[in-house]
Amino acid sequence: MINIKTLKLILFFVALNATIYSQNTADRTIKTFTLKGGVKGDFTDHFAYLYYGDIQDSVKIENNQFEFKGSVKDTVVAKIYLPSAANAPQFYLENNAITINISVDKALKDGKSIQTMHIDTVKGSYSSELQKEYLNFYKSNAGKKDFSKLLYSKLTSFFSRHRSHPFTGAILAELALINPILDKQQLTSLYSILDISKQDSQYLKLYKRGIEKFDTYAVGKPFLDFKLPDQAGNLVGLEKYKGKIVLIDFWASWCAPCRKKNPELIGLKQQFASDNFEIIGISRDKNKKQWVAAIVKDQLNWTNLLDQDQKMEDTMGIENIPYNYLLDEKGIIIGVNLTAEEIRKTVSDSLKNKS
Repeated sequence: MINIKTLKLILFFVALNATIYSQNTADRTIKTFTLKGGVKGDFTDHFAYLYYGDIQDSVKIENNQFEFKGSVKDTVVAKIYLPSAANAPQFYLENNAITINISVDKALKDGKSIQTMHIDTVKGSYSSELQKEYLNFYKSNAGKKDFSKLLYSKLTSFFSRHRSHPFTGAILAELALINPILDKQQLTSLYSILDISKQDSQYLKLYKRGIEKFDTYAVGKPFLDFKLPDQAGNLVGLEKYKGKIVLIDFWASWCAPCRKKNPELIGLKQQFASDNFEIIGISRDKNKKQWVAAIVKDQLNWTNLLDQDQKMEDTMGIENIPYNYLLDEKGIIIGVNLTAEEIRKTVSDSLKNKS
């Protein structure tokens, strides 16, 4: 089973909650691109829009199908957009015959109904082959004890072969900001391999932001001192939980992946109910009523705090949710952005060492 971290790169940086596998070998000698797309779901738009570099293009949607044609000098990060949607998912555009399939769904955010777009599949691109190679490696090796060494070795070779492709910059940004498997020295070494002039600026900015915060909120460092309001408006800080192992879980009521993992957190709370283990949920909800309703509906029987302005997340450099930190009894970070399985193992090992 794929570790949830495996998918975060695609979900966050490339916005493909999708099957990315190419069903045909991409021809890299082609000098133009054809982007054929299909749209399904509840939408009323008559035009689809494509953004890449300084180019903005639009075509008519007919029978739920559209087609763009053009040319790019290098592989670029592109966005596909429908006017009715609240987001514009990203993918890699290159000179090739590419097919993209999109779904339009309704979602609830801050108490309002919005339409969101999701890229289901991208086929026929060389970029999708690179993504497949990396994700297959990750899936096959993520459970190994020496995974960080294996990953660093793999990426050293992978980056050297694809130093100009923006996917390498996306991987690096993800590892610096979201998925801290490698240390700062390894990340810096990988960064030096890239052709920075060909990388997407957004990935470079995210990488640099991650590196800047890397030493501050890394494993072995004390967690941020904070005070945030609970449902009753009482300010709560970390000092109340000294002497306990604490999971700090960043989430929001409108975040579907956050809500989906709540049963796992409930299971952890029940498993370690007799031990010194606590969970603190910190939400970025703007709508307090919606936040409280989600706590009740999901039966989150632990301390829940509200960071409406995201000041805490901004201070810590947290870009996406769900995100978590695991702290020891002294408030020192012992894990960053762990899966439920990793939390369970780390807490169990910590409790054994104390006995």
